[in-house]
Amino acid sequence: MKPFYVEEAFRFSSKANNANERSNFEQWYTEQINLFGQEVEYHTYKYSLTGHDMVYGEQPAVSYKNAVKIVMLLELNESSIIFSKFGIQSEDDITAFVPISSYYTLLSSSDTPRPEPKAGNVFTLSEYGDDRVGGRGGKSFEVTQRLDQDISKINPLAGHYVWMLQAKRLDYTFEPGLTAEKASDQVYDNSFAGRLSGGTNPQTDIKVTTDDVNVEAKSNFDYTDIKDADDVYGDYY
Repeated sequence: MKPFYVEEAFRFSSKANNANERSNFEQWYTEQINLFGQEVEYHTYKYSLTGHDMVYGEQPAVSYKNAVKIVMLLELNESSIIFSKFGIQSEDDITAFVPISSYYTLLSSSDTPRPEPKAGNVFTLSEYGDDRVGGRGGKSFEVTQRLDQDISKINPLAGHYVWMLQAKRLDYTFEPGLTAEKASDQVYDNSFAGRLSGGTNPQTDIKVTTDDVNVEAKSNFDYTDIKDADDVYGDYY
């Protein structure tokens, strides 16, 4: 008599025996994401090792591809609290799920027939943020991690059906192909700050400023009224 492990009659977890069941799970994930997901605008980061500059430690002329609309299932954690050496920071983080087959279909090309998400890719919650008040728009997130295995969430019967993406709120850097979030202007000392003219992306718009820090400072102490003043802090006699 042979030991039971030499010739097994049937094993439920054998991937040779559960191909149909795994196909059902793949279709189920795709259906659930399409039913309950949100449409986002997805930008692929065009960074390449051949373009890497060893002096700068980066690819200075790197850019992003045009946005592709794709449906993802989103777990958004807004204003998550992080303790750091700089104190308490409030940042947004997000977990997104997208079917592997859908990703191939929407983002494949002749050069990259089976693309994979990678760190640095950016997506904007265009549908979620399309009706925000005050001229605001969807938040943008930068992918920090891509997973195809997390047995507690996305791998029933040891199958591989979806990409799970971890992302953090994008810190806009004026790189070509991306636009800043709407109504995200910061306070500046003058009416211009950002991208200069002559590049791949157009020059940053001139900002409409109602309060000028120099004007407000002069209301407290106008050093230009002092005779022969040549010091930004005024002069003494």
